[in-house]
Amino acid sequence: MRLKTGLFLLLAALFSIQLLILPSLAVSNQEQIWVYLRGQGLSQPAVAGIMGNLEAESGYYPTNLEDSVNKKTGLSDAEFTAMVDNGTISRAEFSRSSTYGVYGGVNQGMYGYGLAQWTWYTLKEGLYDFAKAQGKSIGDLTMQLDYLLKTSRSLKKLAGYEQSTDVAAAARLFHKVYENSGSSEAMIAKRVARAQAVFDKFGDASVTFPRPNLFTSGRFTDVQKGDWFYSPVAQAYELGLMDGTSAALFSPKGNVTLAQTITMAARVHSIYQTGAENFKQTGTWYQVYLDYAYKNGIIDQAMYTSDVNKAASRAQFATIFANALPADGLISINNISDNAIPDVKSSDAIGPAVYKLYRAGILTGNDGRGTFLPWNAISRAEAAAIVARMGDSSVRQSVKL
Repeated sequence: MRLKTGLFLLLAALFSIQLLILPSLAVSNQEQIWVYLRGQGLSQPAVAGIMGNLEAESGYYPTNLEDSVNKKTGLSDAEFTAMVDNGTISRAEFSRSSTYGVYGGVNQGMYGYGLAQWTWYTLKEGLYDFAKAQGKSIGDLTMQLDYLLKTSRSLKKLAGYEQSTDVAAAARLFHKVYENSGSSEAMIAKRVARAQAVFDKFGDASVTFPRPNLFTSGRFTDVQKGDWFYSPVAQAYELGLMDGTSAALFSPKGNVTLAQTITMAARVHSIYQTGAENFKQTGTWYQVYLDYAYKNGIIDQAMYTSDVNKAASRAQFATIFANALPADGLISINNISDNAIPDVKSSDAIGPAVYKLYRAGILTGNDGRGTFLPWNAISRAEAAAIVARMGDSSVRQSVKL
């Protein structure tokens, strides 16, 4: 599904052996950081957001000492790091010191060091202790990445950050909550640009499901060229995600039940994760899909125990499908501001799911204003458009609201 998977696995393998015997193949710190953080389960936008900030802070150098300290003391980054490692610079001096410090006021004696230019003394103490506990140099790249994850995961305001779908939003949030450097908007914009450059270099937003079927004109007598839903129906059929209601009819205006919605979402999830569908039906035809969806977090317990033979609303369809792909499968391509959809607020219960799908180009709305009509029953034609875009990112839509 993702074209750069092979490259990711190769780099991960190289990084795992730390390139000790293959120096000619050594990858840059930038590549190592991308591979390592991706290997820790962070989405591509989340990693890019962090890296845009790290580039601004240290240029990806874990031994980076704040420039003003280099000038003040005459020490190089390598010399300072060695002095911390051998105990010449104590834990107390590493955390804050009149000898090395370059700030005053509440930040008296503080200075930046490392990938994230940790400055506040408690963070520096934590970094020092973390390195010593692992028996690693204070300037060790992997140790610092582990410390960054440990400290960022402790911040409530970054809850959910690691599955970000929007590069720019991720870069801004990580700067605001973790780096908190007080940069101007112009400087923050540069961090966002750096994050986007990282994503463009290493990331891959493509989703390309196999197409086991061939759609030909006339396949369904109620789907004709010129109908707005002709292409979506053809694509959903070719992807094997939807079929007709009979040999000759698709019934584009017909309803979609919750059971059918959950079934399609489970199949989308399985294909994305494994490249195939692995379902063996027993009992009621939809039970295997219902069980899979509940087990994999596509639906909650309330939905699992509800009457799934009812028609699905557009809101229910969106909520279910927003969970059918991970963050990397629903990367934002549209800049949709909070509360921009006329009839769905970001704070609504359905808001996160609906806005995620608008931003990913899965949903477009029912008019030029982007009205969603959440409580209308979803039609089979509308469902076809959504599942087609889930399975093939090349047909996702640009939306401006």
